[in-house]
Amino acid sequence: MNMTSPQPLSRIDQRLPPIEKFFQTTEKVENMYQTSHATITPSINTVWLSFDGKTNEGILRCHLLGLASDHALVCGLPNPQHWGKLEQGLLCRGHTIIDGETYQFETTVREVLPQQPALILNPPHKITKRPPRHHPRVPVEIPGTVRPTAQDGHVMAVLPAMMSDLCPTGCQLVVSETTWPSLATLSVMISCRLPGLTHTSKFQGRVEWLEPTPELHMGIQFQFSSLSDVACKDLEKWFRSQRAKLINTVA
Repeated sequence: MNMTSPQPLSRIDQRLPPIEKFFQTTEKVENMYQTSHATITPSINTVWLSFDGKTNEGILRCHLLGLASDHALVCGLPNPQHWGKLEQGLLCRGHTIIDGETYQFETTVREVLPQQPALILNPPHKITKRPPRHHPRVPVEIPGTVRPTAQDGHVMAVLPAMMSDLCPTGCQLVVSETTWPSLATLSVMISCRLPGLTHTSKFQGRVEWLEPTPELHMGIQFQFSSLSDVACKDLEKWFRSQRAKLINTVA
């Protein structure tokens, strides 16, 4: 049986508004999935959902399978044992890649289908590109490790990471998208050795934003117990030694 090959995603009209471009791309992904029943390239259909609430906080990696008739998003889910706090009406922020650019949207959970397993999200009414940062922090290349945590607080993995910029209140981390856990809380622990220091500094932080291209870029806001925190003093010492001009100290 002859099948018509789906058009490459790169041929989508670049002049389309973000929301129309997003839905057209999603329809093509769905057609590819239904036609071939093959695994779609992760960079095309991976969606990162961040939940930020009093009782539900975390980052979930799922896979965009297609659209419902009303443009609700149908996402495939990882191991169902991790879904304990996913519930109808939960507000979430989505991040995905379209033609190499990060798009973000807000929506709510419509339904969780454990038997599939799948998650249905209500149609997002507004989809935007992630705006560029107008005032970058001091650029650095500092290797270290990041420890994402699970819902119950235990460390899920110890992953290599690169700190690509830094300021007294936060940093940007680059980690491998494929090694990050399918579900983790927004809290992380970062260990690294700042240039000029002879010991390892440990920073506790919170993920404020993420951008999944070409790897997983995360904006981290540091959380210090007090100004006398050892890691806080390490940062102050390093910045004084660099005589860095600090601009945009918001993670």
